[in-house]
Amino acid sequence: MPTKTTKKTVTKKAPAKKPVKKVAKPAVAPKPVAMVEIPEPDRYCHCTKRKRNMILTCVSTGCFLLGILVCHFVFCPCHQHNKPHIDFVNGCADVASIKCPKMLQELPMIDADHNGCITKAELRAAKKTMRHQRGPKPVTEPAVVDAIAPVME
Repeated sequence: MPTKTTKKTVTKKAPAKKPVKKVAKPAVAPKPVAMVEIPEPDRYCHCTKRKRNMILTCVSTGCFLLGILVCHFVFCPCHQHNKPHIDFVNGCADVASIKCPKMLQELPMIDADHNGCITKAELRAAKKTMRHQRGPKPVTEPAVVDAIAPVME
């Protein structure tokens, strides 16, 4: 049978400490630290703010003007591409070039001298009178009969 050998660990004794005499030290209060708040610097100087405001003003004004132009060119019925175009041959209006049915109905009234030829002066005068007649149309209100009920006493 094999024999077991065990090692024993040797413990060393710690050297004896000399007793330390406790000397009372005077209590020193910590110095109060003056908490001075340092103000945060401005993120933008005055010139940067002015530049930003000018840029925002220019962009918003530009968008406004662009919207007006788009509205005028696309949706406005009085723009050049929406106006009726009338061709004149030898000083008289060519009836075949008029595509507006309302204008075709008005041709006999536009011809002031009833010679069958509508000149530019007659057309200009007719447009001027049409413009003045275009104002707000009067609204006819229906007659109200016995609108106020008799008061019971």
